[in-house]
Amino acid sequence: MQLSSLIRHITYESVQGSQEPEITGICYHSAKVTKGSLFVCIKGLRSDGHEYVEAAVAAGAAAVVSEIPVNAGDATVIRVADSRKALAELSAAFFDYPARKMKMIGITGTKGKTTTAFLTAGILREAGYRTGVIGTIWIDTGREILSSMHTTPEALELQEYLARMVENGCDCCVMEVSSQGIKMQRTAGLWFDIGVFLNIEPDHIGAGEHASFSEYLNCKRRLMQQCSIGIVNQDDPNVNRILFGHTCEVESFSMKYPSGLMSEEEAFYMIQGKLYSCFHIRRADKCFTVQMQLPGKFNIYNALAAVAVAFHFQVTEGQIERAMRRQMIPGRCENVSPSERYVLLIDYAHNEMSLKNLLETLRMFQPGRLIVLFGCGGNRSPLRRSRMGETAGLLADFTVLTSDNPRWEDPEQILDEIEEGIKGTRGSYVRITDRQEAVRYVMEQAREEDIIVLAGKGHEPYQEIRGKKYPMSDHELVDAAAASLQENQRRGE
Repeated sequence: MQLSSLIRHITYESVQGSQEPEITGICYHSAKVTKGSLFVCIKGLRSDGHEYVEAAVAAGAAAVVSEIPVNAGDATVIRVADSRKALAELSAAFFDYPARKMKMIGITGTKGKTTTAFLTAGILREAGYRTGVIGTIWIDTGREILSSMHTTPEALELQEYLARMVENGCDCCVMEVSSQGIKMQRTAGLWFDIGVFLNIEPDHIGAGEHASFSEYLNCKRRLMQQCSIGIVNQDDPNVNRILFGHTCEVESFSMKYPSGLMSEEEAFYMIQGKLYSCFHIRRADKCFTVQMQLPGKFNIYNALAAVAVAFHFQVTEGQIERAMRRQMIPGRCENVSPSERYVLLIDYAHNEMSLKNLLETLRMFQPGRLIVLFGCGGNRSPLRRSRMGETAGLLADFTVLTSDNPRWEDPEQILDEIEEGIKGTRGSYVRITDRQEAVRYVMEQAREEDIIVLAGKGHEPYQEIRGKKYPMSDHELVDAAAASLQENQRRGE
């Protein structure tokens, strides 16, 4: 594709060189540049692409897109006001606008994006739609599963994934849309047929994220200006702020108020090591029953959002019921119990709000004991740690403090800061830094009707220490502990 054909889709100033070079690909990492590439200089948290222009040109870049003056030798230089936005628009054009060839569903919210995306995709697939998924856990292009680095991928990769979905015959794409993805222009130029707002609470505020809750909310709100139909949680206290300035047709769902889609008669119960949520869904004059292995009211909200989306497709109530009944979400209240005596869950809850919601939800099942195992990630706000410790101490019967992803911090220091929060609650706890030992400990101590939740890591298959990711997942730790305990029982120990 000629450069001139690409840049006609953006606002730019031609600084030097011809607009006729043949562009073979787009890059924003100089190490990935090949002959004929268009190199787009974007600023990251740790480095600035403008500093790598000479390396990119030496590697064969035919043209450079920048925000500031750069030394690009004989390469063509295109100046733009916002190179991240330009990257998104150029990438969409390079891949021939794949989003326009599918039904696009974007889901945003502080919590519940992943679960709602999986539920939505599950229903659509049950109804026969080939559906791709882009989100926190993985990228499903319709024929292949790829690893995910960000909830919302960088614009270039995002457009490539969408193009693969089109090639694979996908009818729909269900996509998690993070506030960071919106802020960093990764979704610039994308139009969603349906945008979903789940909820918003203070989170992701701090260095490298959002400067304030107001900025966080404003980023979320932009989805309602980037879709044809907006489906919103009517019960969220900030829903009117999210809808301020919206340009879409608005629909709503609720558990509390009269709405286009509502839940009624919610019930929660535990049977033989499994947790169930059962509820009626009412839409206009129709009512049907849904049962799922996802506990709690917050998951009913997620289910309502998914059903609200599904009703814009040729989907029957029976297909909804079947999809909901069997859907499990990796690392999201995922039941991995090796025994019917107790419940053992893996969940991604990794901040005060999500841990609080999770533990309050599990209390509704009236467990023999509610036990939580968790740690906190390094290079994150220390305040989060003490608050999570306090939350666990107040809501759980017993807490096991352990290591999460310490990153560049000392794991013991992180645990000290969690411990400061739990000490003030008088909650019972033990500290076992090694996560494998900690998992074995809680399984060894499990009693009849206990609910145990391994929180924090969810679907992650690694532990990050000093800049390196070592293979480790809570699923594997549970399997290893179960095998070890069974062997001990066999030996009579």
